[in-house]
Amino acid sequence: MNNKNSLLIGRGIFVIIIIVSFGLIIMNEKGGDLFKVKVEKKFETYLNDNYEDLLNTIKKDKVNYKNNTFTQKIVSKKNKNWYFTLQYKNKEYSDTYQKDYVEGNSILNYLNNKVEKEIKDKYKIDCEVKAITTLDKYSEKVQEALLKEDNIINIRYYYIKKDLLISDWNKETITNEIVQTIKDLKDKNITPKYYEISITNENDITEAITLSNINESFIDRNDKEEIISDILNGKESDKVKESKITFQK
Repeated sequence: MNNKNSLLIGRGIFVIIIIVSFGLIIMNEKGGDLFKVKVEKKFETYLNDNYEDLLNTIKKDKVNYKNNTFTQKIVSKKNKNWYFTLQYKNKEYSDTYQKDYVEGNSILNYLNNKVEKEIKDKYKIDCEVKAITTLDKYSEKVQEALLKEDNIINIRYYYIKKDLLISDWNKETITNEIVQTIKDLKDKNITPKYYEISITNENDITEAITLSNINESFIDRNDKEEIISDILNGKESDKVKESKITFQK
């Protein structure tokens, strides 16, 4: 057999493999679509059996099929961004009810991103917004306000994470930077529950410290530089404990 024939045969085998593989993918997807109606009925039964008390408060999105997995989003009538997901994969049914609905990961992640974007777009301030707890741990009043998305930037459900890069690694500069960060946001009526501020020495990036649970009252403390000095020296002094600021070097 000459080289030309070998090449033609090789190409032919390659084309056949591609056609077969493509056909299997199509058959798999088509099979998923055909099975979708059955899974949709199973999802309905799953909801009735496990979450009967929710049925009047939710809406069901269409069933989707991708990567051998069926999913259906179950959305609250109170807020389209509060939902959990049903899943059927490897002959097993499961859901994300606890994490996404009870603990509120779906709605809280959405709200955090919304507040973060508003701060950045409106005030040109880069920061990270995080919920202080899970949805079920807030009071009913706060939960209702969050689900209504009514002026959420002024609801103290969140804390702010901020990174600072400074050139002078001393208590005076660090204290001033923290105070200025809080003032910049406070002047714009942005009042998180507390701040988590990570500070890095511009001249030596191995020198860094993260301070948590800093609130607005820090601005008015006469001993704030002493607190920062103790923290820089790794001392959990009475002043540091009284301020309730925690730190990690």
